[in-house]
Amino acid sequence: MDAKKFDLGINNAGGENVKPFGNSDRYGYMLGDLGNSLLFNLIGSYLLVFYTDVLGIGAAAVGTLMVVARIWDAINDPMMGVLVDKSKPNKNGKFRPYLLCAGIPVGLMAILCFTAIPGMSESFKLPYAYITYIGFGMAYTAINIPYGSLASVMTSDPVERTSLSTFRSVGAILANLILMTVAPMLVFAADGSASAQGFLKAAVIFAVISNICYFFAFKMTTERIQHNVNDESKEKISLGKSVSMLFKNRALIGIMVASFGLLIAMFLPQSLNPYLYKDYFGNANLVGTASLITMIPSFLVIPFGGKLVAKYGKKEVTAAGFVIATIGYGLLFFLPITNPYIFIAINCLAGIGTGLINLLVWALVGDAIDYQEYITGKREEGIVYAAYSLVRKLSQAVVGGISGFALGIIGYQSGVTQQTAEVANGVKNVITAVPFFGVIIGLLAMIFIYNLTKSRLEEVNDELNSRRSN
Repeated sequence: MDAKKFDLGINNAGGENVKPFGNSDRYGYMLGDLGNSLLFNLIGSYLLVFYTDVLGIGAAAVGTLMVVARIWDAINDPMMGVLVDKSKPNKNGKFRPYLLCAGIPVGLMAILCFTAIPGMSESFKLPYAYITYIGFGMAYTAINIPYGSLASVMTSDPVERTSLSTFRSVGAILANLILMTVAPMLVFAADGSASAQGFLKAAVIFAVISNICYFFAFKMTTERIQHNVNDESKEKISLGKSVSMLFKNRALIGIMVASFGLLIAMFLPQSLNPYLYKDYFGNANLVGTASLITMIPSFLVIPFGGKLVAKYGKKEVTAAGFVIATIGYGLLFFLPITNPYIFIAINCLAGIGTGLINLLVWALVGDAIDYQEYITGKREEGIVYAAYSLVRKLSQAVVGGISGFALGIIGYQSGVTQQTAEVANGVKNVITAVPFFGVIIGLLAMIFIYNLTKSRLEEVNDELNSRRSN
């Protein structure tokens, strides 16, 4: 097999000893997702407001733009995955160089997305939005797919991969905290109106911070497993064949379905929480407080992720997380809760489950990459990660559609100070039912589709290590 693992004391292709896996890798990988999430979440949380309130683009036109962008993602992401797989490693590795060469373009495109060019004609605003938003998506894909694939070559140890997944989740949590606390102060004027200068300032600041994170992620991480997939004597990788082979990877299909259910369960409340607290609980001021409190479980489970995986296995702990989340969301759905603080408390219970899952999801993706090599004999980190990344983007698009259609179906009236009791109850039902059924889908996928139990994963890793030593 044309692969070789480099452990402590074994020389790499350049004749240099490879340092052992350690905290430098963990913190470096965390910084990578901190950089990614700052820009991605800024775009996801505030670009719609910028388009409608600053550029003056209609909401329907923006919705069409989002759909077109997701269609292009379905084409662009697999293409980028194959391009990454075909790239040849240099002295810095195969994936780490993308952290430097793609970091500046993704930052620049984010800035352009939030730039209101003085004197821009009305007829050019929508085309400008298409160019910059799709351009940002392509630049983000160019850094996110290599970054996500990087973990699979930093280590093959299950516990070490779990720690990478944990630290990546911490990076995302830190990005969300920064976004929730800093962004509103920048993008809104004193009177609460959207500020064009504020949006631009936020984009510039976040782009600079992100590139600093990318630089240190590059410097602090190490690729320890090299795969010579570009040997000219080997069979060429084609996009069509690579995509078709993904359907044989039960581990990948399982984590894709499970993540789809999980992300719907997590993103839909974020989208509808303002309506829930404003119209159902009658206290719009609780939205920010509820968001911060429900993040606490994500921090509380961090010390336990690695220990639980070492004892029980990643699939087993992830399935347990789905069980906890199902109980929490089930209570929210079935109980006639009218007290917002009880609602928040039960949400925290569900958050323990989703927090466990989020700690492990990236390690599961790394195992799916290994399993792809196990069943096909080819190392294709990029195309596997691209497939998983596409599902995450599609889940966000689905949430946007569900949120809009649901509000219309239950009779929500824009601009009305007080909604009817039927509408308020409808919001509560939607915001609890969708997450409940979403985590059920995730639980079923982990039990019946995802096939890498602790013992099975050990067999796969032993076989891969045997191939790589020959």
